[in-house]
Amino acid sequence: VIITDELYDKQYVAAMTENFEALKTHIKDFTPEAMSEVCGIDAQTLRTVAHTYARAEKAIIFWGMGVSQHTHGTDNARCLIALALITGQTGRPGTGLHPLRGQNNVQGASDAGLIPMVFPDYQAVDDANIRQRFEDAWGTSLDPKRGLTVVEIMDAIHAGEIRGMYIMGENPAMSDPDVQHAREALAKLDHLVVQDLFLTETARYADVVLPASAWPEKSGTVTNTNRQVQMGRPAIKMPGDARQDWWIIQQLAQRLGLPWNYSGPAEVFAEMTSVMPSLNNISWERVDRENSVTYPCDAPDKPGNEIVFAERFPTASGRGKLVPASVLPPAELPDAEFPLVLTTGRALEHWHTGA
Repeated sequence: VIITDELYDKQYVAAMTENFEALKTHIKDFTPEAMSEVCGIDAQTLRTVAHTYARAEKAIIFWGMGVSQHTHGTDNARCLIALALITGQTGRPGTGLHPLRGQNNVQGASDAGLIPMVFPDYQAVDDANIRQRFEDAWGTSLDPKRGLTVVEIMDAIHAGEIRGMYIMGENPAMSDPDVQHAREALAKLDHLVVQDLFLTETARYADVVLPASAWPEKSGTVTNTNRQVQMGRPAIKMPGDARQDWWIIQQLAQRLGLPWNYSGPAEVFAEMTSVMPSLNNISWERVDRENSVTYPCDAPDKPGNEIVFAERFPTASGRGKLVPASVLPPAELPDAEFPLVLTTGRALEHWHTGA
């Protein structure tokens, strides 16, 4: 509708995006009438919503796990990104795309490289130049191959390619898409280590359980979805044999012969700032003093930038990429054996898999 009715921001598209013509050609078949049956919304309502969004002076798209937790979740996000880009609803106050993260510090963990295909700051592991910089920083060689996703890991266990796992703060025996498949995989492992607060369903498969500490028991930074790096301080003492995660990991590293000698999370954060340009001008001392600092930040004495992508995007061309997506059939449909449809949501009893 937005492209056909020429409601898109022609100036913004020309200056700030790439691949628009491919998108324009691709979406010709996706008329409101054709999509009405797919999404269960009448064609006129689809047109009204499209016109309202495209003509808005400022518009923000928020979305939660219900959009991303699909076999086609990436395409769902690409469609929302395309919607914002072609209407110029990015890079200005009151605009943008805001995925509401599923857990606290998912943003911070992602920024720090806890994604199988990237190093910290979303730098590709299969890029030789990027990999060399991290090898120089850490004094070791790094695998050039992209890592496996959670689902791929379980498949690799079944294929005999993975024989041991170290799981921290995750409960795949309850949270994986195919629980039976995941539990059978965990049971096949030669050795499983679980680091967690509770004896979760996953921990019951473990050969070793390491006692982690809870959020109010430890120090460290948390980064939320609007890029605020916040300081967390212990409010209560750790019970029993519980230890902070960094300490447990360092103990294992030292026993494997690695020269890891951090005195605390402040030194870990200092290393993060040395390899993550996104944290420029944000020191541990500053976050401790100010409680939170937004990245990116242009100087140690300046507040962080509230708006990003006003002038360029973090791509080789500096432009936002428009990626056409197609309507895919459901990976699974209700049948006689499982006549149910599941949608994820926010329920206290299910938070953190109920652990």
